[in-house]
Amino acid sequence: MLSHSAYSTRNISLLMLAAFAGIALWLFAPWDTGRDLTPGGSAALPPSLAVDGPVGVTSEDGVVRRLVVPLVVRGDDGVVLDDGATVRAETFMSDSAAAAVPAEHSIAWLDGNGDNRLDPGEHAVLTVDLPARTSVHPDNPLRLVVKPVDSMPLVIEDVIR
Repeated sequence: MLSHSAYSTRNISLLMLAAFAGIALWLFAPWDTGRDLTPGGSAALPPSLAVDGPVGVTSEDGVVRRLVVPLVVRGDDGVVLDDGATVRAETFMSDSAAAAVPAEHSIAWLDGNGDNRLDPGEHAVLTVDLPARTSVHPDNPLRLVVKPVDSMPLVIEDVIR
């Protein structure tokens, strides 16, 4: 004669499914974060730098030596640009090969209120001088990474497309 177990496999399976469903809801539910995540919503964009016109590129022997990049800020807040920042150029030679090159830079303010913060509506020009021996070629995509002294790095995409 067969004896029935006190815990049937059906009850344990249903209990495990309910636990997994609860965990899935906890991980993936869109909880109210106080931000409007809908397209066109009023969530503030984090500040970033964007190219504002054609980029001047100077090359020697097929290697990029100087970039003159007109800049604007994208977002609702300004970005501090000072001479203490560091700049590196990141180039992508293929899907599996990339290089980062440290660079010297200077900033010229075209307009603004005289401080070192690029605010929305202000314009600046970033001049970047690359070392003589680099792997930055005019035909490869390039982005610049600006690391201000006291804040997160800012990426300027599509400097050379």
